[in-house]
Amino acid sequence: MSNRRRNQVTAPTESPRSYDAAFCSDLDRKYLCPVCLSALHEPMQTSCGHRFCKTCIQGVINGRANAKCPVDNVVFKCNDELFEDKAFQREVLSQTVKCGNHDKGCTWTGELRSYQEHDARCQYVSVHCENNCGLRIPRHQLTDHADVCERRPVDCQHCNSQIPFTDLTKHQVLACQNLPVQCTLCGQAGIRRKDISAHIDITTGDCPLTVIPCQYASFGCQFQDKRRDMVEHYREAANHHILLLVRKISDQEQRISALEREVHLIQQEQEDQKQTLQQVQP
Repeated sequence: MSNRRRNQVTAPTESPRSYDAAFCSDLDRKYLCPVCLSALHEPMQTSCGHRFCKTCIQGVINGRANAKCPVDNVVFKCNDELFEDKAFQREVLSQTVKCGNHDKGCTWTGELRSYQEHDARCQYVSVHCENNCGLRIPRHQLTDHADVCERRPVDCQHCNSQIPFTDLTKHQVLACQNLPVQCTLCGQAGIRRKDISAHIDITTGDCPLTVIPCQYASFGCQFQDKRRDMVEHYREAANHHILLLVRKISDQEQRISALEREVHLIQQEQEDQKQTLQQVQP
């Protein structure tokens, strides 16, 4: 068996019993599992004195009451003649290892029992970008990557919303309500998108090219034109507007007179009913 095979163990993602670390020197054979040929992980010892990784020997047992030792075929009782070897586990964990990322530049070494703590903060471990761009980046490069990441959050200069860099243009073109835009009617630029509707409103807007109705529309004038041209209409149609006002006033006076007659008739009917009631009373 080669030194590399005895020193380098498999990654945790490949097996729940493995260590993601490289031993600094050749491991003594007594620390190697006869089944997987890797460093013993949670070692268990049989009555015949052989040690195996817990998951390895469980695979051999496969739920049976009795099993054969994979080394010498000695039969042992699985419940009574197989036990966890805590002392040997401590020996394995005291072995000196180097980081599994030593080939990437990590210089850490220490006891195997400390490796998990180191791995949690190792600057050479590849981790997912916090911006969910899909890339895995060595931890020590995250700061530099954050400056160029396609999904890095940036501020929209118009509304101050934070938008992923790749979505900024789409946000400004389609969604940003503070983006300065141009009125499609008059061509005025620099109007916020959210103010365009007010700019072209036919009643309160100030767009000179919005077509608006004459302010005498309620009196009967049907004329419409661009806001900028309505001054000329008011000047030219002044007499026409006066006639419309006169007609409107005349119609209202006639309506008022009709209503007054109706009120008078109602009052007269009420008076007649009152007199009738007085006559029939004993």
